[in-house]
Amino acid sequence: MSIQIFSAEQQGVGAFDGGKFLEQRAISFPGEKTALDRVGPLFYWAWGKAADVAEIGMHPHKAFEIVTYVIEGLVEHRDSLGSLETVTNGGAQVIQAGSGVYHAEAFRTAGSEAMQIWFEPHLSETVKKPAAYHQYNHEAFPSHHGDGVTVKAVIGGAAPIQLDTQANMYDWQLEPGAAFSYPLDPSRQLAFLVIRGQGAAGLGELQTLTHKDFVVAQAEQQGDTLQLQADDGQGMRIIAIDVPQDPGYTLYRK
Repeated sequence: MSIQIFSAEQQGVGAFDGGKFLEQRAISFPGEKTALDRVGPLFYWAWGKAADVAEIGMHPHKAFEIVTYVIEGLVEHRDSLGSLETVTNGGAQVIQAGSGVYHAEAFRTAGSEAMQIWFEPHLSETVKKPAAYHQYNHEAFPSHHGDGVTVKAVIGGAAPIQLDTQANMYDWQLEPGAAFSYPLDPSRQLAFLVIRGQGAAGLGELQTLTHKDFVVAQAEQQGDTLQLQADDGQGMRIIAIDVPQDPGYTLYRK
């Protein structure tokens, strides 16, 4: 198994609304500092927090699939389809931009924290579809708890979010000292962010993980399994995304 670990300093940064909303960008826009340009069809990944009430004005999207996952607080969405919705802790908003849509976001409480993640489906196909917006509250997502680990499915599998892009997304919470393993597929890549706590990860020999680290892991052979170990003192929370290395169509050149 190969594993790459990128510290916060190796990732990009961004700001909106005069710096009221600040982001750490593991995968950023073309020409900006970034850990990686992409991970398969995972095209952009920003994790941000509002220092005050903040807004991102109306702007366009086309063809891509955009997921906003709310960690804390309240995020408001409005768009050119007529949607005006809010989502809170653990919920998600999904834009399948299709032939084109304009949208705006507002973080209505100081301390609101969210991730915005862009996936790239087969663009020449999805651009022919009408744009769509969907919203999901925390209670809609399946989760299970055992041995000090809570696994919440956000995208793919039994999760309510099903994208055109072949992606799976999880919210993993490890209590202090808990261990967790995730089987890897050699044809896919796993990317994840440590959003709380610290611990270690690897196959056999573990490498240290600290808060804000971005990690990409890939199996070298069938049967490789990622091992995660939370710190004894504070546990660890991870947002993880599993995507194909080659989705079977040509990816956009950033």
